[in-house]
Amino acid sequence: MNQLIIVESILLNIGVILLGYGFKRFNFIPSNSGDVLSKIILYITLPATVLTVFSEHNISLHLFILPVASIILGLITFVLGYFVVKNIKLDEKDKWTLLVSICGYNIGLFALPFIQQVYGSRGVMTISMFDIGNSFIVFGLAYGVAFLGSLKEDFDFKKIIKRIFFFFPFDIYLLSIFMNFAGIKLIGFAKDFIYHISIPNSFLALFTIGYFLDFNLNKNELKALGIGMFIKFLPGIVLFLLFGFLFDTSQLIIKIIAIGSILPTPMLAVIYTNERKLNSKLASVFITMSIIIGVFLMTFIMLNW
Repeated sequence: MNQLIIVESILLNIGVILLGYGFKRFNFIPSNSGDVLSKIILYITLPATVLTVFSEHNISLHLFILPVASIILGLITFVLGYFVVKNIKLDEKDKWTLLVSICGYNIGLFALPFIQQVYGSRGVMTISMFDIGNSFIVFGLAYGVAFLGSLKEDFDFKKIIKRIFFFFPFDIYLLSIFMNFAGIKLIGFAKDFIYHISIPNSFLALFTIGYFLDFNLNKNELKALGIGMFIKFLPGIVLFLLFGFLFDTSQLIIKIIAIGSILPTPMLAVIYTNERKLNSKLASVFITMSIIIGVFLMTFIMLNW
């Protein structure tokens, strides 16, 4: 794709993010709007987008390397974080919050609008396959770490497994894959209706990102933040450098794995840390900074590959 078109698409997306931040900053919308918008995206517009995209393209078997790659990347990042965090001097709650915050990638609310505008529906399907593996990290590993860090109750493995397999967007991914392989297509009114409710997904996701931006930092959070950013983005940067030498970077699957590895922290980090009485403020700041860094790194990859 022409670099000018990529730059224009990215600037438009950033503009919507800033619009969302401005609406929150000047109190144009209610204080609980972020929660409402997130639920609309996760349970309505994102599933509709996934169903629409998967019904338009046939899945190639080689795409199943994507969920495997996202799980491996998530585990590598967590293991790196565990060994770094346990050897630094930080408050225990901050340590566990960092470990929760480095788990997984923000795909549905962050990456999807950018991917959709730059790489089209084929790109959406490819990043959605990456997100299937990412779901196990976000809804399994991150949730389990939050349990361990809270020390409020015993680790509940069954609850974590239930959370993964009964999460509606994840179920939609599985349903879409089944329909694709079974040759089941959306037709008629059902197709038009699902497509219609998928249209605002890109705008809502970007606007919600802007709403959640938070620039309040104190000294302790700044220290934890610096360590967390190093852990979060190091594996992705190393992967980007290796891919540049080893593979044809014009291939979409290579682009998506590289982009996936440098995406910001999922919004659920705030929900988990708040639920388990960890440092939800630090998680919020972590998400904010990872979004800013993620935008720059993703733009760099899109423009150079």
